[in-house]
Amino acid sequence: MTYGDGSGNNDPLTSLDVAGHEMSHGVTSNTAGLEYSGESGGLNEATSDIFGTGVEFYANNSTDVGDYLIGEKIDINGNGTPLRYMDKPSKDGGSADSWYSGVGNLDVHYSSGPANHMFYLLSEGSGTKVINGVTYNSPTSDGVAVTGIGRDAALKIWYKALTSYMTSSTNYAGARTAALNAAAALYGTNSTQYAGVGNAFAGINVGGHINPPSSGVTVTNPGSQSSTVGTAVSLQIQASSTNSGALTYSASGLPAGLSINSSTGLISGTPTTAGTSSTTVTVKDSTGATGTATFSWTVSTTGGGCTSAQLLSNPGFESGSTGWTTTSGVITTDSGEAAHSGSYKAWLDGYGSSHTDSASQSVTIPAGCKATLTFYLHIDTAETGSTAYDKLTVTAGSKTLATYSNVNAASGYTQKTFDLSSLAGSTVTLKFNGVEDSSLQTSFVVDDTALTTG
Repeated sequence: MTYGDGSGNNDPLTSLDVAGHEMSHGVTSNTAGLEYSGESGGLNEATSDIFGTGVEFYANNSTDVGDYLIGEKIDINGNGTPLRYMDKPSKDGGSADSWYSGVGNLDVHYSSGPANHMFYLLSEGSGTKVINGVTYNSPTSDGVAVTGIGRDAALKIWYKALTSYMTSSTNYAGARTAALNAAAALYGTNSTQYAGVGNAFAGINVGGHINPPSSGVTVTNPGSQSSTVGTAVSLQIQASSTNSGALTYSASGLPAGLSINSSTGLISGTPTTAGTSSTTVTVKDSTGATGTATFSWTVSTTGGGCTSAQLLSNPGFESGSTGWTTTSGVITTDSGEAAHSGSYKAWLDGYGSSHTDSASQSVTIPAGCKATLTFYLHIDTAETGSTAYDKLTVTAGSKTLATYSNVNAASGYTQKTFDLSSLAGSTVTLKFNGVEDSSLQTSFVVDDTALTTG
């Protein structure tokens, strides 16, 4: 590396962060090889700013203390201002704070802004902060506060992302995926660091937020349940833990005739006595941490004396979209996912990007009838870990029947059963709604639905 002695108002360009910046181009060239144009060029420049900043902090030089300013010692502007600001890149008059569709058209020194901003958010978080005597005030694109994970962890994640997961053409969306993969490899998907990466990128308008892990066990409340004496029921309790190991399930207040599987959380059996009870499910993880969900369970004496009937139109989807209202392409014969029977099924999501699919049908349940909804569900996913990133919600009118996620992925189809007798005498919309986040696909495949009375 060769330096001149500066000219005019400029000092010699020999500051520590600038030297670290230039040498880091060599690291990028020999690893991901990010192309020096478009969004990948901005990521190339940002990588050098990120590592140059890391070098400056690591050196801990009292005459050039670590900061999130680039080139603050070289006075290249001739007015004492730095070349770039990582907490709010637009302060330099040309850089972008957040990603937008045209950011790749900027000069790479300006399209680097969103990645520099992301690194600051990941390291320090949003809002006002004083570090080594410098005051920063970092905004987010959506106004949602971001909590930092610390500079050391942020540097490790970015280096791992660069050297293991980025390619020459990686763009901002790809950088988010690479950084999430790096955080997963270093800290796990159910970690503060993993969530921090997602939230820092969300702060620059790339991808959605990720909920930080909670401590202990979370149990999804299944909502109020209705059953009939003499009719078998099946209810799967959904739970997760931030700790590894198996979960153990127990329940109190179950209607007579029902029990819960202590290993799987499946409540099953045939109610024998009418009445309403308050049921509490308790889930314990391997550390002894527990979580609970409490809901009411009503058991009635008869099914209403109704004539047996199938209320849904085209329940197996074999007539295509007839009877159903869906987003584009949901009901399909695509060979990528097998139908439970026949040729057609409803395939929701599976894109590996931010996407919402739905399939719904309005149906009238006769008054006084016992009504039972069943359907077969298959879930497969590229997600890992115990965090629910992609979700399928099943509703009947305003009543949420169940929520499934990538955590519930399994081979083959499983039949799901719900008692809708409490909705008798009303017209409701049965809806399957799948929401997928910005990376790693999850497919929710529904087939052979039925809403029967009798």
